[in-house]
Amino acid sequence: MNAILRTRVYEEIFTSHFTFSESATSCKSDCGNYRLSYILRKSAGKTTYLPSLEWIADRRPQAGLELLTLEWELPSHSLDSARIFQHGYQSWSISASHSLEEPDTPPTLDFLRYSQENIYTEHSGDSGHWISEGFVLLCADGEDSKYFAGAIGKGNEGLKFRVLSNSFLKELSAKKKKQILYSSVSAIYDLYRFEGFKGNKIALTPIRISKFAGDEGAFLRSYFSELGKAHRVKIPSSPVPVGWCSWYHYFTKISEKIILQNLNELRKRNLGLKIFQIDDGYQKEIGDWLETNDRFPGGMKLIAEAIRSEKLTPGIWLAPFLVRPKSKFFQKFPEAVLKDREGNPVKAIWNPNWGMDYTYALDVTHPTSREFLATVIKTFVKDYGYTYLKLDFLYAALLPGWTYDRDLSPHKRYVDSIQFIRKVAGKEAFLVGCGAPILPSIGLFDAMRVSCDVAPFWTREKKRILLKDRDALSTERALINDITRSSMHRTLWYNDPDCLLVREKKNKLTEAQVKLMASVMSVSGGMLFVSDELSSISKEREDYLRKALFVQSKCRNKTPIPIGIASNFFPLAMFNPAGFLGIWNPSDQSKDLELVLSFPWDKKNSVDIWTGKSPESLHWDSKKKTLKINLEPWSSYILGPGKLV
Repeated sequence: MNAILRTRVYEEIFTSHFTFSESATSCKSDCGNYRLSYILRKSAGKTTYLPSLEWIADRRPQAGLELLTLEWELPSHSLDSARIFQHGYQSWSISASHSLEEPDTPPTLDFLRYSQENIYTEHSGDSGHWISEGFVLLCADGEDSKYFAGAIGKGNEGLKFRVLSNSFLKELSAKKKKQILYSSVSAIYDLYRFEGFKGNKIALTPIRISKFAGDEGAFLRSYFSELGKAHRVKIPSSPVPVGWCSWYHYFTKISEKIILQNLNELRKRNLGLKIFQIDDGYQKEIGDWLETNDRFPGGMKLIAEAIRSEKLTPGIWLAPFLVRPKSKFFQKFPEAVLKDREGNPVKAIWNPNWGMDYTYALDVTHPTSREFLATVIKTFVKDYGYTYLKLDFLYAALLPGWTYDRDLSPHKRYVDSIQFIRKVAGKEAFLVGCGAPILPSIGLFDAMRVSCDVAPFWTREKKRILLKDRDALSTERALINDITRSSMHRTLWYNDPDCLLVREKKNKLTEAQVKLMASVMSVSGGMLFVSDELSSISKEREDYLRKALFVQSKCRNKTPIPIGIASNFFPLAMFNPAGFLGIWNPSDQSKDLELVLSFPWDKKNSVDIWTGKSPESLHWDSKKKTLKINLEPWSSYILGPGKLV
């Protein structure tokens, strides 16, 4: 077992190596400055490592010492041929399975990488060389053998896993480079902070290793449950939210008139929605949140009062860590904007909805930024009455820069900032994270977006495919994550699978795709928001919405299990313990699907919610616990008890 620590003193990079002797749990670095140790715990096929790093040299660390990364060799996966479930870094990052021999290819453009993936991660693009964020799962081809490695507790640093196929490892070993760990699996800690080792020892995020057989979906549900307990997650006592959102019909072109028209229409429809959320487009500028544009002459407090008068909860969208160059904050407090080492503002995103130039990030450690955030959150929650906050583009708090407080890792300054927002907002506020790094967000939010944005079209746009943008917004990619991350629901937070679109106009989704979308989202049991112009929804499409809301109401109190996440890029089924089984075929070819069920299933629950009938091709073998069904192209079923009561 070996490890490599990368550090920097001013502009010079240093590398320290650790070579553990057999069965040793502590090792001194070759430079003599550091010791890497770990406590080992084993139980029921699970091995847990609790590592720590300490300074052991007689002299104090040199001024300006910055810890960058620690890469640590883990037990080999020992799989000759396998599929890898690669977990994404943040809400929008694709989380799906691939052949281990495929290349791990990130988006071509820089701004797509740092706004959708981990800016601290370099994906080589080589076949058989993978990086998975937070945890990784490997499933052998042709046999029931699985390998898992993942974070299993709190820490102040990022954690990801490098996985190499045996064929790539063989090629790499032939190159004999000293700066590389020759290991099929290694853990990488993203530290990126200045460190004086005043306490001498740094406890690192604990890691769990498991080699197991059986259903990988059930394993992940158990893992998320244990991870949530380690973070002392408190699931909200309020019901899983259902509501309306302005974004996917109007985008930034909303107005006071449009908002009030939809509020009035919602009263007429009587859909049972509880949250009425206003998205991007009300503010004068990104960063000037308390100033409305000309389309909102009455201001946001007036609208909140109108929403409450309908006995609905007012919701508002904010990107609290972003500022535009034209904003008053940027102009007045440039010292509170995150800068790089040369003093240039750090780019957070290029978003043409806001202009053709870049949007920048706050230095969240700066006192002026803290004061600004406190004023914005307090005004919206306490003064205006928006107790549902959708907080977006949160990755910006972790971007690299020359921060006011340089002793904090990106991970820690993000956690501190969200905790600060929670303190200001109060316990009565419902916080939804979006564009947020998954691992450090555990225990901080009531709900979390678990996918990229949906869209009024199915697959990625051609230009995004050409740019190798695997995380590009599309309904297909959103639903993949909604399934693969479904077991985070009620173990880490309430899942937000993004909004359901049922309208016919301004929507390139086919009716079958709308139905499939509704099937995935409702069976997942997560939040369910509709984002259509309500007056444009036909009676037929409203029926889809009502049935989806019914299924969600039955499924929301249970944690679902994804089925087939290791064998299919788009998993074909999901089971909710409330008694509902979702099955779908998102392709142009018919499929004969056979599911080996690892959960109790009652044949009585075989009525399709959409048609009220049991599918003719459905066959259940109670002895083998297998369910067989023929799926026509783009078909979807929700098998349940049958009655909409």
